[in-house]
Amino acid sequence: MHKQAVILYGPPGAGKGTQAELLARRYGFVHFDGGRVIEAIVHAPGAEKSSVLRRQRALFDSGKMCDPEWFLGTVKEMSARIAGSGSSVVFSGAFRTDFEVFGGNGRKGLLETLIKLYGKKNVHVVMLSIPPKDSIHRNSLRKVCTVCGLQQLPGSKHPRCLFCDGPMRVRSLDSPSVIKERLKVYHAKAVPILTKLKRHGVRVVTVRGTSAPYKVFQGVLKALKLPPLQLKK
Repeated sequence: MHKQAVILYGPPGAGKGTQAELLARRYGFVHFDGGRVIEAIVHAPGAEKSSVLRRQRALFDSGKMCDPEWFLGTVKEMSARIAGSGSSVVFSGAFRTDFEVFGGNGRKGLLETLIKLYGKKNVHVVMLSIPPKDSIHRNSLRKVCTVCGLQQLPGSKHPRCLFCDGPMRVRSLDSPSVIKERLKVYHAKAVPILTKLKRHGVRVVTVRGTSAPYKVFQGVLKALKLPPLQLKK
């Protein structure tokens, strides 16, 4: 299998992180969770000493986008490291503004970087589509493990992670008010990028994200032309 760069698009709660984790576990992709990476950076011990990181933290915690130039530099550097290791990569929570994707003012965007690293035919975009009410419902109930970062399914009542037994927490950006702000940002900024990606010759496939995660995963595999799961009845 050729090494691939897969970008999962979709509103908050569409299941980007879940699908990325499934690709990572079943097919060896490196999961680049933009939200998790940024959260770790801006909330790291000592981050408050940096005026740049204090600003990014304030933006992140309010549901707004971090400064595109700062985000672009961070993601490009990490992408080069992943490609250099010979690994495929799947992005969730990245590619949010025109500048980040296509660049500008003399700076290359993430798309050009990934095409250089992986080849255009190996860069794929999968759009997970769910209605706004599902975004709010899913995110409001979501908890993530403080140790391994895995998410519980919405509505789960287990107080600890079923994988590593770590304590669970609600992310700062998953309050209903922040989710609504994130939805506004997503529709205003991210959705038009999909049209532009198609004009650049990048293959964009839409997969319904309202089914059970394993069923959505089957749709993702079909979109990426990967071997389907053999499910026993």
